[in-house]
Amino acid sequence: MSVDKNQAVIDYLLTCTDIQENPLFFNFLTAQDKSQQIITTANDKALNQSYIDGSVLKRYTFSIIIFHTVSNQALPTVTGYSSENVQDIATVQAVMDWVNEQEDARNYPNFGTDCQIEGIRTSSENPNLNGVDTSVNPALAKYSMSIEIDYLDTSKCIWN
Repeated sequence: MSVDKNQAVIDYLLTCTDIQENPLFFNFLTAQDKSQQIITTANDKALNQSYIDGSVLKRYTFSIIIFHTVSNQALPTVTGYSSENVQDIATVQAVMDWVNEQEDARNYPNFGTDCQIEGIRTSSENPNLNGVDTSVNPALAKYSMSIEIDYLDTSKCIWN
């Protein structure tokens, strides 16, 4: 059975409480505080490892981008200053931690009966800060994480 992997990933991510709490967009968004975007990535065909039975090991890669307003204040070592930036990256980190917890529990997206998920992982330990857009008020930080799903495509398998 062929399954739309993009929709399967969207459905999967929507089970994450931290993602459910804010708007989620697919390959497009209007950047605003707490908006989230899934960006598909061209998958490297070099991973396509064929096996004698006709199955192929493949990788589905995507990124999640999350925007947060930023504070231009120093860390709160002085009374009255903000730790907003530290708190915001912690909320992005929570999504990464959720992905890793799903791997530990072997809870994966449903890619259909012709695919066996081998694993899901983030490509780094912490989110990337891709930059801060100071042309908007308030300024927005752009955080991202890449996620890889390795799966065995058995649709061309000649025996089971």
